Amino acid sequence: MLLPATLIGQVQDLEGKKIVDVQVLPVDLLHPADLARLQPLRVGQPFHLKDVPEAIDSLFGSGQFEDISVDAKPTPDGVIIQFLTKPAWFVGKVSVIGKLSPPPSRSQLVSSGRFSLGTPFNEKDVGQAVESITELMNRNGLLEPQIAPKAERDLRTQQVFITFQVTKGKRGKYEMPRVNGQSGLSDSTILRATGWRIPIIHFWRKVNDTRTRAGVDGLLNKYQGQKRLTAKVELDSLEFDNARRRIRPVLTVDPGPKVELKATGTKISKRILTRYVPVYEERAIYEDLLLEGKKKLQDYFQGQGYYDVEVTFRALPAKNDLQTIEYGITKGDRYKLVKVLVTGNKYFSTDTIRERMFMQPKSFSLRYGRYSEAFRRKDEESIVDLYRSNGFRDVKISSTVDRHATAKDGLVTVTVNVDEGRQWIVGNITLSGVSSDVYTTVMTLLTSTPGQPFADINMAADRSAVLTYFHDNGFISAEFKGQWQPSQSGSKADITYRVKEGPRQFVREVLISGVTLTRRSLVDKQITLKPGSPLSSLEQTEIQKRLYDLGIFARVDTAIQNEEGDTSHKYVAFDFDEANRYSVAFGLGAQLGRFGTPSSTNLSSPGGATGFSPQLSVDVSRQNFLGLGHAVSLRGIYSSLEKRASLSYQQPHFMDTEGLAILYNLLYADSLSVRTFASKRTEASVQVSQKFSNSLTGLFRYAYRRISVSQVIIPVLLVPQLAAPVRIGLLSANLVQDRRDNPTEPHRGIYNTFDLGFSSRYLGSQRSFGRLLMRNATYHRLTRSIVFARQTQFGLILPFSAPLGLTEQQSVPLAERFFGGGADSLRAFPYNQAGPRDTGTPLVAGAAAYQPTGFPLGGNALLFNNLELRFPVLGENIQGVIFHDMGNIYSSFTKMSLRARQRDLKDFDYAAQAVGVGIRYRTPVGPIRLDLAYSLNPPSYQGFKGTPQQLLLCNPSAPPESLPGYCRPTQQRVSHFQFFFSIGQTF
Repeated sequence: MLLPATLIGQVQDLEGKKIVDVQVLPVDLLHPADLARLQPLRVGQPFHLKDVPEAIDSLFGSGQFEDISVDAKPTPDGVIIQFLTKPAWFVGKVSVIGKLSPPPSRSQLVSSGRFSLGTPFNEKDVGQAVESITELMNRNGLLEPQIAPKAERDLRTQQVFITFQVTKGKRGKYEMPRVNGQSGLSDSTILRATGWRIPIIHFWRKVNDTRTRAGVDGLLNKYQGQKRLTAKVELDSLEFDNARRRIRPVLTVDPGPKVELKATGTKISKRILTRYVPVYEERAIYEDLLLEGKKKLQDYFQGQGYYDVEVTFRALPAKNDLQTIEYGITKGDRYKLVKVLVTGNKYFSTDTIRERMFMQPKSFSLRYGRYSEAFRRKDEESIVDLYRSNGFRDVKISSTVDRHATAKDGLVTVTVNVDEGRQWIVGNITLSGVSSDVYTTVMTLLTSTPGQPFADINMAADRSAVLTYFHDNGFISAEFKGQWQPSQSGSKADITYRVKEGPRQFVREVLISGVTLTRRSLVDKQITLKPGSPLSSLEQTEIQKRLYDLGIFARVDTAIQNEEGDTSHKYVAFDFDEANRYSVAFGLGAQLGRFGTPSSTNLSSPGGATGFSPQLSVDVSRQNFLGLGHAVSLRGIYSSLEKRASLSYQQPHFMDTEGLAILYNLLYADSLSVRTFASKRTEASVQVSQKFSNSLTGLFRYAYRRISVSQVIIPVLLVPQLAAPVRIGLLSANLVQDRRDNPTEPHRGIYNTFDLGFSSRYLGSQRSFGRLLMRNATYHRLTRSIVFARQTQFGLILPFSAPLGLTEQQSVPLAERFFGGGADSLRAFPYNQAGPRDTGTPLVAGAAAYQPTGFPLGGNALLFNNLELRFPVLGENIQGVIFHDMGNIYSSFTKMSLRARQRDLKDFDYAAQAVGVGIRYRTPVGPIRLDLAYSLNPPSYQGFKGTPQQLLLCNPSAPPESLPGYCRPTQQRVSHFQFFFSIGQTF
């Protein structure tokens, strides 16, 4: 740094005088601790000119200044030194304002400016950002956009807030692309492939970048669909005609030759060849893909017992518009791997070693076993790694292969020989360079401990753990070195760790930008970094995660401002983009199967009739309500089986507790899913949920509802005790454990639920009962693509304090009883057709017997068991299922039974069983499901062939010969065959 000559002359006159004051202007740009450390001139010390350049260099090293000049002012008591600085500026919030219609979105426009939070700001970057934003808008068809940048500065934090005022302009439309090269396709074919013009009506679509790229990809896919895998389609440019608002894409096309795969030396089907050589799947020809095909073909033949198979490939020159890729395959002799033996192992059991081996002897799923020279070498390396990670540094693994010829196949035995050698044990551990106040803490982080096996992998883990600890406590530049040497005892390793902590960095202040609709207090609660606390990038990441978990921010960016500057106290910046507050979702679904709604004209089908039920759903949500992170949702479902509307208010992070949430809900439901009656429910509830871990959640709920039944079609249910509306107050607790790998289509894991409820007059209820419902489901991979899934459900309702005139079992309201059967519970029955039925027995004391109808009445206990074997049928999207369902709805717990036979026409307390097959088609919202079931032992019952009016005229006590024909009971049966169409897996 050169000083002006006038200043040098002035300062020389002040040489040696006492420094009265040192000022850095503007003030407070540096933290006082950093200022004291970086500025060597001290009050009370004599002034020396040679110290000034050093002070300037130190202040420049802080990164907080763009320019520094020095002024020295004499006073009667000495000299005042002033550092006159020009502050450096750093990127803060970058935003785009103006009326926009995506694409591009605001976040895309901000990203195109290439500003990074907390980095140094340069004026020329604004001009480059304007050019980038203009280019992005042009690519999206927006003609002549206007962009006005504005930069506002905050001197205290040295942040620059950049705003781009955007006027989008009009969006142009495509016109016929100009194609350079011999496309070999007609104009109409090109337009259909690109999708830039609407078919039939031939209107040109509006331009956007996604559509342009999709059009280029569509044309490339057209060529690749013709097996022209080397085809190239590139977008050279977009030609703009602003006056006509037209944009012409300019493409360069090279179709390339058609590609054919061919196998020589061994007969192999075209299907197998194209399946294992992924050039058609990837629609490209690369050396890596051809090598991958070679490896997969080797694996395929080795799985067939050809352990010595050799596969080569070559790409022949194109001829007559055709390029051939040949795979030469020499299978060799076929073998079976019958034994894999392990010898010499003492420290580890044979089973422990075998678990880590890829070689497998023949079995039910591996007819010829699994063996190759590559597998053998890989297994040797895996066993070496196992031993070395447990201190056996000198271990040696070898293997021998014995082959025995037979009349049909050769038999192979592999013997793995283990020479363990001596085991190294950790001796002394020396840790240096660590301050005494954290020494004990750091020692507890070490994986290597005296007396335990010594391994290099443990030393690497120690390095990672110690550096993580120091970085998390503000020692960003901490260094770690480790070494070891044999101890005098010979089989022990003495370890020495040296740590260089380096300077510690602290949080000067947390800077927050972008919070407008959200209450600042909500954000502050999540930010645990406070001024003066150690700087921790790990804590920054955790804060960022917690802020995302609030579900109200579309983007949370965080950075250390002036990260490279030589300061110990740094600003930590958080920048937010708030998510859209309103969301609307619509859904359309359907169910197909045997079900029905209550009929006022016909009682002849108590077992249900084939029907189709479309379903429409709508969900309107308001997020971040009142800026508190709460949510208000209005949901509705409309179908021929159910009409439901609910209004909910959710308060996550209740009482500022992580994982604790409270939900208030109002519900109206009108259900026609049970053939016997329609039910209406009006309910208010409050639910508290606590997430105990990633897999375990607890729910505690109180619901108060009014339930009523209507459209009752059998007389037995028309007595006041059963048909009158009932108020239910239910207090329940629910525990959910979910360890499935994919909730929508699980392949492995476990899913458990436990629901316990209690209703009594002390809770405002008119009926008293306890309710228990448990579910256990497990999922196991039998092979890579075959999954065995099982589920067991058990339910129980225990009534007490029954009203006068009703037994305890009858006191449970109809709509509160268990109903089951259908695609999601028990496929031996149509929807809600399982369990007890109307047998003509009076349900109320003193009532007369009546004509039986066979309609389902529900029960107070349930037991379902479902078994499914899921396997691929065609590709990755079509899956097959073989299933077995067993169970029933029972009248009470004491009458639950697993017997398979129905005793008589009034017995429904037995275990119905069904077997069947199904097809699943994978979609983005879950698999579409079609199941066909055969019930092995469906129930028979006495039914009625007539109308409700005719039923009232029948007198069961009259002589049968005096009754009209429709009054005579008819024996009916639930159909053996059931079919179901729905969305989602059964469980």
